[in-house]
Amino acid sequence: MQGKRILHKVIATGVFAAIFSCAFFFSSSLFLQIASAQTTANAGPQFLMTWRALNSYAPAGYAGKVLPNQESQIMASLEVIANGKPVNLSGQTIYWYQDDNLLGGGIGVQRFAFRPYGEAPNTITLKVELPDYPGGILIHEINIPIVQPQAVIDAPYPQGIFAASPATVQAIPYFFAASSTSPLSFAWSVNGQTVTSAENPQTLQISLPQSTPAGFAVGIALTIQNANDSAAATGNANLTYQKQL
Repeated sequence: MQGKRILHKVIATGVFAAIFSCAFFFSSSLFLQIASAQTTANAGPQFLMTWRALNSYAPAGYAGKVLPNQESQIMASLEVIANGKPVNLSGQTIYWYQDDNLLGGGIGVQRFAFRPYGEAPNTITLKVELPDYPGGILIHEINIPIVQPQAVIDAPYPQGIFAASPATVQAIPYFFAASSTSPLSFAWSVNGQTVTSAENPQTLQISLPQSTPAGFAVGIALTIQNANDSAAATGNANLTYQKQL
């Protein structure tokens, strides 16, 4: 009789443990589902902010982001995504800031053009604010690099060694405040001596006399200047003449 009571107690304990485990499992699952639903419901609107430099020059074929310099105009745009769809912001007040300083804005101003202030190179913070958005104020910010113009010498010679004269190099400007190279001037020097390239100022041909010894070093310097705003950049390259045997 005592053994039966012990057996019944063990069985009852096992049944209670199983019921408790099932109840815990379902309550945990329900809690996770509720938490997941709350997380989804509480997910706020998402910002899509983009920008581009309106008048910063990059050569044809350049696949990177065209960066603005301190003279560039930047066009920024804003979209707000909620529940997977763009929000109609035509009636929303939108303010734009650079480094917490108000640039401008107004009702429905989703696109905003501005010229960055400050010296390059640096990184500015562009902030957008929607003070009257349903559910509370919205603020978002991104960083935009502001760069100095660059003068690159394209010398297509492996390890800087050329064996035939003339050697040809080309000037490639980047990120000047210009829509083309027309306002840009190109000044060259070779081993400290000024040289001209009247036919095509961007291309320089370096001719060496036949008596030039192997191992002769050629130092090339380039200055590109923008006539519109006097911005200038310099570049350098070193080549070595290797006479063919």
